[in-house]
Amino acid sequence: MKRVYKCIFILLMAVLIIAASGVFLKSFQSGPKEAAPQPSPPAAQQESVPETSVPETEPPLPPEPETPQDGAVIDHPLPEDPILTNGPWASEHFLMSKYACDCAGYCDGWPADMDPELLGKVEALRCVFDQPIIITSGVRCERRNAEVGGIENSWHLYGHAADLYCPGVPYDEVASAARALGLGVIEYPDRQFDHVEIWH
Repeated sequence: MKRVYKCIFILLMAVLIIAASGVFLKSFQSGPKEAAPQPSPPAAQQESVPETSVPETEPPLPPEPETPQDGAVIDHPLPEDPILTNGPWASEHFLMSKYACDCAGYCDGWPADMDPELLGKVEALRCVFDQPIIITSGVRCERRNAEVGGIENSWHLYGHAADLYCPGVPYDEVASAARALGLGVIEYPDRQFDHVEIWH
């Protein structure tokens, strides 16, 4: 009888080992599975847990702006503007250097002084369009004048002329506005710029 119990015991152990091995091998072959979300019990069956309120942390306040003393305005430093350190101004919107002779070093850049009346009228022309005007040629020395094909007695030689254009504005509109300001004008439609001058 003891032998029978011993055989049954051994058989049960073998079945348990085989079953456990099968489950282990099956889970090993299929890889880890994501746990399926467990359905939550209906709201009526859930226990009511008292909510504990966690105080939210408020973001830090920005620093208070400085208060000017005696009504003064705080002067914040601005980055250095290279245009402000590039020499004297001919007028409100133009540096004098924009009118300098652009030769390859034949002169010091100023073979003649620019005519103040011309400078004032070019500034007025810029204000008519309220946008930048580009000076391509101001005063010229004789060698530079010859290089660019200027006439022998060009007003550029004496600082009484400038070549210019206004980006985005047709050259003939610029010419018309320049004439209205009392400037002499020669239009260059093929090159889309105008020559303006003061006659003396």
